[in-house]
Formats: sequence, C-alpha cells, structure tokens
Amino acid sequence: MKSRRLFFYFTSLISIIFLLFFIISCSRKDDNSLSGQDKEKSSGVISLLDSYGVGDVPLYPRAAYDKELDQQFGEFRNQLNIPDEYIDVLFTVRVTGNPAAEVLEYYGKTFTELGWEKSVDMTGSGGGLFTWEKLSNRDTVISYIVASGNINHGGQDKTVLVTGYIIPEDEKGKDEDLYADTTKEGNEIGPGNVYFSNPTTPGGEGLLDTKPVSMGIEEWSLWLQEGSSDKEVAENETNKVYLVEDANMGRVVEFYRESDTMDGGASGIYRKLDIDLARFSELRIWLVGKISKEEGGNIANINYDKYFPEGAVQVRLKYLTENNNEKEWFHGFFYSNINYSDKLNFNLVTKDRWFWYISPNLLELDNKPAIIKEIQVYGFGWQFKGQVSEIEILGN
Repeated sequence: MKSRRLFFYFTSLISIIFLLFFIISCSRKDDNSLSGQDKEKSSGVISLLDSYGVGDVPLYPRAAYDKELDQQFGEFRNQLNIPDEYIDVLFTVRVTGNPAAEVLEYYGKTFTELGWEKSVDMTGSGGGLFTWEKLSNRDTVISYIVASGNINHGGQDKTVLVTGYIIPEDEKGKDEDLYADTTKEGNEIGPGNVYFSNPTTPGGEGLLDTKPVSMGIEEWSLWLQEGSSDKEVAENETNKVYLVEDANMGRVVEFYRESDTMDGGASGIYRKLDIDLARFSELRIWLVGKISKEEGGNIANINYDKYFPEGAVQVRLKYLTENNNEKEWFHGFFYSNINYSDKLNFNLVTKDRWFWYISPNLLELDNKPAIIKEIQVYGFGWQFKGQVSEIEILGN
C-alpha cells in the first residue's frame, strides 16, 4: 500500500513538471513569433519616426547589428564615401552576407511603397548611398540615409549596411540657442565651423609671433606628458612631436603617442604670449588638421566632469578677462562614432582626411579675453596620431 502511494506521488510530480515545461515553451514560442514592430506596439512604445508621422522603415531582414563595427565606424567611414553634409549624422552599422546592391534594391522598393521620395542617389553596381525624404506631421522634412558597400576593417572584408536619419528642428525652436540646455561656458558662441575643402580664410591680422609651423617649431615649447608616474609603465610609452612630409600639405607638425596602458598623456606644442586685444572686435582661431588615430577613455569629452578632454588634435587658449581673471577656451576634433560627444567643444571629422576649422568670435564670450597669455596645440589620450599644417590667431 505504501509503495503504491509513493508511485502515485512520483507520477503526479512528473506530470506537473511536464505540464509546466509545456506552458513555458508555448509562452516563449508566442513571444518569439512577434516581430520587432509587434513587440513595440504590445509594450506601448512609439518609435521616434512614428512620432513624426512618417512611420517606421523595416530593416533589411538579412543584416545583423555589429556592436564592434558600430563603435569603430569612424575607422572605416571614409571607405563608404559618405557626403560631407552628413558628417554629424549618427549612423548605425549592420553586417550582411548579401551583396550591397541587393541591400539597396530592397530599400529602394521599401521606401517607394511607404511613400518616401528619393532626394540623393549615389548608388552603383557595387553599392553606394541614397537618401529618401518624407514630410512629417510637424511640417518638417525627415531625411533617411542608407549606405551599403564593402569595407576592409581589421584585415577582414565585410559588407556593411549603414543607416541614419536627419530630423530638423521644429519651427518653434529654430531661433533658440542650440546649446541653451547647457550651462557650460562658451555656449553663447557655439562650436565654430569645420570644412573639408579649403574655405576662404577669414580676414584679420595674424597675431602669433612665430613663423608657420611648416617652417619649423623651434619657437614653440614642447608639451610631452607621460600618462603615469610609474617609471616601469612610463618606459612603455612614447610621446613625440616632430615635422613630417604630407603629400598634400607639405611639412606639417605631428603629435604622436603610443602606450600599452589605459592612461592619458600629451604630445603638443605651446607658446607663451602677451597679446592685448583692446583694439579688436573679433578674435578667431584658424586651424588646419588631420587625425589618423585616437584611443582613450574621454574622447570628445564624453566624461567632461571627470577627466581631461581627449582628442588627437586640440587647441587651447589661456587668457585674462577684463577683470584680470584667468580663463581658458579650447576646441578639439574626433572621428569615432560617439553618441554623447561634447558638441560645444568638439567637432566630428573624417579619419585620415584634412579639415579646416574656423572658431566663433571669441570676443563674444561672456567672459571674453582681454589679454591672451598662451596658446597650446596638442593631442591628448591613451594613444593617438594627429597632424596640424596651420595654426593662427586672427584679430579684426
């Protein structure tokens, strides 16, 4: 009798376990059968494009998000020939095993069916880029950019799909200060402008008392800062500043740092000055540079409240205000795909490509300069290589 009772309990327990397993399996199956859009709708989430009334664009079904390539997009962006006007677009990178032309054909049909209109077509048999536009429910035009092509990264050939979109500011906020949401000093003048072809040099008097860097840097002092006070660690670091020949720019100054530690260091030049600005109404920085390598924990100043800003090419002014207070203004450049970059103090550029930078009028700062005491041109980070062919302070 006792053995029969034990057998009954045992079979009942097995039946319950099988029933629970069946219920869980069905639940998972039902959840997995939902598409991404169905999941969004079931959770009550409305996508950004949906909120503008243009609707979501289905992703190419045979492409997978690649986190590593997405983070390193700046390393191979120049292989996709993305136009300069899209330099500030935040792109997402996916990898596919299908030809780039097939990917673009899919999106061409999809956008047409969804009522988008093509505005840019730079496609060919090997891939390329196109842009599609659609009017939003806020009377602004949304632009959706799709690029696909073959790249070589880390010694491997891959076909990538790159997507991004441009959402213009609402009419209501057009006249508002772009940096009104920050209390950082300098928000009243903005970041300045970057160009990828030689613009007209702004007028003004050159205030630097040195010859062009292409003719030598003997009049400058070197800033070579190791990243660690540990002597054994420091022995594995290399910080250098020297002149090199560039095929397009001639002689340029290069800032170089190599290290096997995750610790920031500097390579650069600086010049002590004593420039009275009383007779000027405009003051701008003119810089021509290029970045070939950047690595650090604070590239583009994403952790601005914790660490020194990192970037392979930066310029910094130290000055006195009219009240004799010591102040600094700086600006830097980067090429990595960084979500929360310091847009006030850093501009996104393209790796291995020369850029021209014109700062805003520094005499429009609330704490404007009265006397410039020093200028620094340098790179800072774990590892980097940056070049500068021209640097000047222009007064008007």
